[in-house]
Amino acid sequence: MNIKFLTYFIEVAKQQSFTKASKNLFISQSALSKAIKSFESELDIVLIDRTSQTFKLTSEGQLFYENGVITLKTINEQLSILLDSISMEKGRIKVGVPPVISTIYFTSIIHKFKLEYSSINLSIIEAGANTIKDKVKKGEIDIGVVILPFSSENFNVINIFDSEVVVVVNKTHSFAEKGEISLLEIKEQPIISLNETYMLYDRIKIRCHEAGFEPNIICTSSQWDFLAEMVSLNQGISILPKPILSKFYSKNIKTVRIKEGFPWNIAFILRKDKYMSKAIKLFIDFTKEMRL
Repeated sequence: MNIKFLTYFIEVAKQQSFTKASKNLFISQSALSKAIKSFESELDIVLIDRTSQTFKLTSEGQLFYENGVITLKTINEQLSILLDSISMEKGRIKVGVPPVISTIYFTSIIHKFKLEYSSINLSIIEAGANTIKDKVKKGEIDIGVVILPFSSENFNVINIFDSEVVVVVNKTHSFAEKGEISLLEIKEQPIISLNETYMLYDRIKIRCHEAGFEPNIICTSSQWDFLAEMVSLNQGISILPKPILSKFYSKNIKTVRIKEGFPWNIAFILRKDKYMSKAIKLFIDFTKEMRL
């Protein structure tokens, strides 16, 4: 069986379109059509019902597609294991990191890792933690970085960094002279927050709901430094991870602890059913050593 043709057929069936599949596979539509017909001849099976006005698999084609997805996944995983056995210090890793966490922790880690293991192709995808979770689930990236708590029976979770979330206020704010405040005290405060792509946004809403109120979020942004600058201009308060504020210096802002506690613990997530290469294990161990 031609594995390339199997890949072609699965993509056509997945997209339910030769046009879309040809674009994703970077081949012409006519070449793709010929490849599928050749595959059908090789198998002596009609996979696609060409008499239908809309795209439709035959019953054999549908069964072949469902099992073909599983087969191709197994083949790719076994190839990864085979290539992985050649050398511990060769491979490809795709890591998804939220920009906030990247700024605090991973800039130096990535730089030092690439210097020490230059033969490993390390790709970094920056996105909000919720987006990263979806990409790990779909297999688009190998390792995701998320905020705890994170629970899913489909993921392995590896804790790497521990810190806390604090309230950020202007130096003229009534909270500025307090060592800590309760969440309930921010009930009427205008909050400038990271947007919905970040798990912190969800956690802020959950914690406020647990305290008995809806947070008054007046503005959201994907840029943490924008939020800090808005607070320095006295446009509202913010709720941010404490370590990020070491990257933003301003005499006009103060941080206040949350009395009930608001941990900001960071972890790697990996799909349980995905093979963990030696390169991935190496990166995880390297990160753990860097936190010490």
